[in-house]
Amino acid sequence: MKKIALILILITTIPTYATTMCTANDTVAVVIDPSINLSGWTFDAKSGTWSVWSSYGTIRGISACLNTKPGGTVAHLYDTDNNGNNHLVTGSEKYGHYCWCRFSHPVSSLWVFRYSDIGSGSPCTSYCARSCALTLTGDYTLFIAFLNSISK
Repeated sequence: MKKIALILILITTIPTYATTMCTANDTVAVVIDPSINLSGWTFDAKSGTWSVWSSYGTIRGISACLNTKPGGTVAHLYDTDNNGNNHLVTGSEKYGHYCWCRFSHPVSSLWVFRYSDIGSGSPCTSYCARSCALTLTGDYTLFIAFLNSISK
């Protein structure tokens, strides 16, 4: 009888591990799974926006062509425009040679450096949004960089 009681106590007191997620009322929680391939993409160079599709929904983002040199991922990206004014980057800036991208929906990521157009002959303003979307669908490491930046 003592053995049965001991087994019951052990079973009921063994810790249980689970994931808890808190969301506000009337919100949708989305799990972005990096193992599911992104299947298509679109972009708008004028607004600097882009989208990629997967079986679990659409991921939207924004791009910016900045004077700020490469630096991995950045939470609060500041840049100096062509007039010498320093400001917080919000997206769709089009005055520099360095292409930066970030998720804007369903979650917001950090800014991730994409490429520099210096010496490439293709202006950042024409290709940055396209590059963010196109590369994301084919470059697993860029997708993981975005996902890792979401938790920061």
